[in-house]
Amino acid sequence: MSDDGLRPHPSAGGVRLVGRDPGAEGDVSWMELFVDLFFVFAFLKVATLMSADLSVFGTIRGVLVILLLWHCWTSCAWLGNVIHVDRGGMPLLMTGVATAVLVIGVAVPEAFADVPGNLSGPVVVVGGYLLIRFCVLAVLTYHQRGGATGRRLLVWLAFLAAGAMLLVAVLLPPALPERVDGDLVRVVLFAGALGVDFVIFAGVGRGTWQVVSPWHLAERHAVIILVALGETIISIGASRGVGVDEPVTWEVAAAATLGMIIVSALWWTYFDLAKMLAEHGLWRARGPARTRLARDAYLGLHLPMISGLIIFALGLKHAVAVAVGEADRPWDTTSVLTLFGGVLLYLIALVAFEWRTARIIGRSPLIGIGLLLALLPLAVGAPAVGALALLAVGVAAMAVADQTIFRRRHQALHHLVEPEAARLGGVSPRELFVDLVFVFAFIQVTLLMTRHPSLLGIVRGLTLLALLWWAWISYSWLANIVRTETAVVRFSTIGIATAVLVLGFAIPQAFGPAGGGLQGSSLIVVCYVAGQLIQGVLLWQVSRTNAVLRHVARRVALPSGIALALLAVIVAVEVVTPAVVSDSLGITLLWVAALLVQYVGAYLRESAAWRVQSVRHWVDRYALIMLIAFGEAIISVGLATSGRPVSVTVLALVVVGALSIGTLWWSYFTTIDSSRLALRARTGRARTLLARDAFTYLHLPMVAGVMLVAFSLRQILVPERTVNAYGHYALYLGVALYLAANQWYWWRMWRVVSWQRVGGAVLVAALSPLTVLLPPPWPLVLLTGVGVVAAALEVLHGGDPRTHEPRPAT
Repeated sequence: MSDDGLRPHPSAGGVRLVGRDPGAEGDVSWMELFVDLFFVFAFLKVATLMSADLSVFGTIRGVLVILLLWHCWTSCAWLGNVIHVDRGGMPLLMTGVATAVLVIGVAVPEAFADVPGNLSGPVVVVGGYLLIRFCVLAVLTYHQRGGATGRRLLVWLAFLAAGAMLLVAVLLPPALPERVDGDLVRVVLFAGALGVDFVIFAGVGRGTWQVVSPWHLAERHAVIILVALGETIISIGASRGVGVDEPVTWEVAAAATLGMIIVSALWWTYFDLAKMLAEHGLWRARGPARTRLARDAYLGLHLPMISGLIIFALGLKHAVAVAVGEADRPWDTTSVLTLFGGVLLYLIALVAFEWRTARIIGRSPLIGIGLLLALLPLAVGAPAVGALALLAVGVAAMAVADQTIFRRRHQALHHLVEPEAARLGGVSPRELFVDLVFVFAFIQVTLLMTRHPSLLGIVRGLTLLALLWWAWISYSWLANIVRTETAVVRFSTIGIATAVLVLGFAIPQAFGPAGGGLQGSSLIVVCYVAGQLIQGVLLWQVSRTNAVLRHVARRVALPSGIALALLAVIVAVEVVTPAVVSDSLGITLLWVAALLVQYVGAYLRESAAWRVQSVRHWVDRYALIMLIAFGEAIISVGLATSGRPVSVTVLALVVVGALSIGTLWWSYFTTIDSSRLALRARTGRARTLLARDAFTYLHLPMVAGVMLVAFSLRQILVPERTVNAYGHYALYLGVALYLAANQWYWWRMWRVVSWQRVGGAVLVAALSPLTVLLPPPWPLVLLTGVGVVAAALEVLHGGDPRTHEPRPAT
């Protein structure tokens, strides 16, 4: 997840464009991953748009929006393959692109049905799309200005023609007479414009653009597959909408488990072999053949895969809503076709992808396709949970087939791609898959605080965040040791992910059941213990031949056992007297005590538990969890501004919210390479202690600060809402906590104080009581202005002093 080699500062080079070196292996930059967070929200809104109208016409409109977003994303991916988007002046441009994506996401519900009296939703969507496409094409044209102009001119003509058609599509229908179906005209023009824009896509491979870094392009598309899989996971827990509270019943737990099995099987089909085989084929191809392969396999065949996952997420969301008993329409044939059709589209595209890249026919996906077609008639007459069970059987059979009847061929293909797999020293796909579930769990923490906007509610939310943090770091530490990709490891990963998913379901009910559901605290404790037990089994397997790991396991067993005993007391109290849990301060104190025992005990008992096997892996893992926290803040901006007619005020709020998150993101991710340098400079016990202090413990308050910001954004971005003092203080003190923890983190890394960060934290904390009487969203506007000025001063000051060579460890 880093760029080519380590460098002093990613903004080096002034405002000039920095092209990728064709001879180097380029990784996906953190700037690109930051932009992808905004696409997560946009794709979520597409599912919402399609769920409002499941007719053929409504599905076509949804697919057109997916295609529009796909054009935006592929443009950014291709740009990052040619130019380092995290260097020079590109971060500013990419921040603007990310904001435009968020604006599109907010306006997606009005993409074809404008609400009178406000800004035109279709105009906003098209305007954002054209702005993104123009910026990318302008940068690429400038960067490649020394080459032939003929093909670039063709691309620009296609873009202008498509843009003109899109503008006609949004402006013409309101002026048509009533006897003309304006919606149909708009859809036809939309489709025609995106078809014209396809000329740019077809131009790839004919000399217009070239693949500079095959590995980067393959990894970018693997990330967008993960984004789509993440949307399906969020859909499991958001059957009535993202951030909406739902009771946890046995039916919901069953539906969530079945949904997780299906998502896991789809993840397995891509990341087990298909990804590596495609990358192997892309590396072997040369010249125009490589570019055509990239065009067909990635820019082309990934579109139906993404579309299939979004359609499946739509069906999955409805199935869980039916299980909850809150569905707005019955479970019928259309629902089953949506559920199965999305998976079938994904698998068909996957088979074509494997054939185009490796010239192999995926036998297990074909088995899956055949089984799903055979089970479809049975699913039509089954209830929602029954249809999910049949679908789970069909897709799980693919993984079983790979490990049984196709075992020998499967092993031979794995041997073929071993060189590509050996190069992966960073975060593995299975770790990223588990992180997707934590995205949903983080959303639920924000929801808990939103339901109870009080000091006690915030304390409870942060307490459960600390529980999630421990679950995450224990898995990350284990993954830092267990680097193999065996079937046992992957099945264990699926089990851990399922436990975290159900735990996330129960978070809003942690301090009192909602709507007759299961006991929230008991479910959380059971799922947490289940995840820890699965990790314990894996650790036992690894430690059988490693005396050091056995010693570590014995040392951490005592505090973990005491913490689990305290959690068991909570469960006992909830079972005996459930009414006590909802209002008892003592129960909250028990949660805090259990976590304090776990954290303090693990800190004191054994530092060897934080031994770093891979510096790159360790740093990237914690950067990714920070990225997840920022992603939750982005989703909060989108949710706070969604459901309201698109207006100038809404767009201004989206821009301010995106900028506020961007300034916090900048303060962390511009120094990732320096973090890796600092950790690599230490050896032995000094490295272990640094990994424990700076990463495992000091990243938690940074994440907590961002989560407080996410909570406050859900309230302060709604001008019509009266924001209580807790929402206001959560915004300012959350930023102050983040900045203070960030400085403490860097002091532990470098023994250097950044007075800009210290002063910023003090200033923000001092402003919190002075701005409490300002009406929303002016406190956020003021805070954003302070953040922008502070970031500009650091850049003008010559970059942060912490990005220089680290001092020797003491």
